[in-house]
Amino acid sequence: MEITATKARDQLGRLIDRAHSEPVYLTRHDRRVGAIVDADTLDRLMEAAEELDDIAAYDAAKAEGGESVTLDELRRELGL
Repeated sequence: MEITATKARDQLGRLIDRAHSEPVYLTRHDRRVGAIVDADTLDRLMEAAEELDDIAAYDAAKAEGGESVTLDELRRELGL
């Protein structure tokens, strides 16, 4: 669903409810400028992004030819 940011101000409660089932995109001048998403969905997305960052860091370290470690070893070393 898309709605202008101006209209969203008047319908915030309804949009929050709608966000439990789908993202609500806020637009300004026909461009997406923000979104309302369910908090649990955002938490899962943030965790996935952190996991991807960890994997990218591991891949970069491995490409440097340094000592090889598993992702689990790296997490333990970093206290994650």
